[in-house]
Amino acid sequence: MKKFVLYTAVFGKMGRGIHTPKISIPDVDRFCFTDMDIKHDFYQIRKMNLNPLASVRKQRFIKICIPDEIFDNYEYSVYVDCKRESLIEFEWLLDFMEPQSDFVTRQHKTRDCVYDEGQVCIEKRIDDKETILKQLDSYRKENYPVHNGLHYSFILLRRHTEKLRIFSMLWWMQLERYSFRDQISLPYVAWKHNMKISICARN
Repeated sequence: MKKFVLYTAVFGKMGRGIHTPKISIPDVDRFCFTDMDIKHDFYQIRKMNLNPLASVRKQRFIKICIPDEIFDNYEYSVYVDCKRESLIEFEWLLDFMEPQSDFVTRQHKTRDCVYDEGQVCIEKRIDDKETILKQLDSYRKENYPVHNGLHYSFILLRRHTEKLRIFSMLWWMQLERYSFRDQISLPYVAWKHNMKISICARN
């Protein structure tokens, strides 16, 4: 089993302009999961269908539910948003993984609350208003606390444990039921299912 792998996902009209991140380990395996016939000098292309999901949900599914090819063959994976220019320092990210944690990502730059994030998504018309309001109302009924943290998850480092696999499916279930904005649901699912999320300082 290899230690690290890097992967991204791009589906449908999202497929324009795949950025090539800078990486600290030049020979690490790199995969791009897509439904398009594309070629890329940096990523190995893995074509997937995932119908009938909309393109944005296909991307989220690959991001959240780590493909078996990756989960079963590598100890750690790093997901990176293909639309962002990024620097991936694998061992540096791993240094932030706290005891009892299988998950490292960034803290949101400007907000610390899923309720505030939901309102911003509504105001910017990023997703359906009624869907987001229903989601936030459900969280309030479960007494999910305000200002309980918010993540900026365009980079995710994860250790491939059974606990993480289960957590990933629980996270995906929130996107199936509610908004595709995974930043709204991630802190809630971590709180509800006792998943420690470690925070890296930059990247």
